[in-house]
Amino acid sequence: MNILTLENIEKNYSERKLFDKASFYLQEGEKVGIIGINGTGKSTLLRMMAGEEEPDGGRVVLANHVVVRMLPQQPVFAAGATVIQAALGLQPVSENVMQPLTGAHGRHMDTDHFSLEAQAKQMLTELGITDFDVAVETLSGGLKKRVAIVSTLLSEADILLMDEPTNHLDSQTSQWLENYLKTYRDAVVLVTHDRYFLDSVVNRIVEIDKGQMYSYDANYAGFLELKAAREDAEDASERSAWNWNG
Repeated sequence: MNILTLENIEKNYSERKLFDKASFYLQEGEKVGIIGINGTGKSTLLRMMAGEEEPDGGRVVLANHVVVRMLPQQPVFAAGATVIQAALGLQPVSENVMQPLTGAHGRHMDTDHFSLEAQAKQMLTELGITDFDVAVETLSGGLKKRVAIVSTLLSEADILLMDEPTNHLDSQTSQWLENYLKTYRDAVVLVTHDRYFLDSVVNRIVEIDKGQMYSYDANYAGFLELKAAREDAEDASERSAWNWNG
């Protein structure tokens, strides 16, 4: 069942066309890697999937009751939030009062708070963060990324969007995230340049190239073979057309 569809998407950036009537679909439980050279619109595509940016043409269709959460390249936290507050998607209202951020933690809104907090602390500890009451804004970029990852994973969204999730992470943390996503039951769409991560986590590759999206039912190693076959077929078709016209 398709839970997210982008149909005939058009998107322009300044005078450059990022997407030219391109289409994308996502089924339940799929793990899809988005690849393409810099500037092809990978992050823009994720933002359109998340509803944070509108296409100039075409449409984005999200199935009913589907919850989407996105991990951006540069996470932003509520001002004054502690590590545990940020991990739980909470923002401080006063010294002793907290409230959920808009849309935070989707299906977890009805989950027992103390159980969720214990889970957050366990995950943070596994990622090397044990001071839960320090202000998250005082952390390094790598530690902030770990807190954001925990917050995103705890949301249990139907669709997880992750933009360069392994940036600023050491190899141990990257391995932890890789292992977590391998057994994650819901859909994941991620942008990454980490070929080993793509090989291990995803079961479909979508390549953005010259405004179009090409889908390959394979991990990264399989994608390289399928892409070469597609390009060979296109070259043969062009040669045949040229000979015919000639």
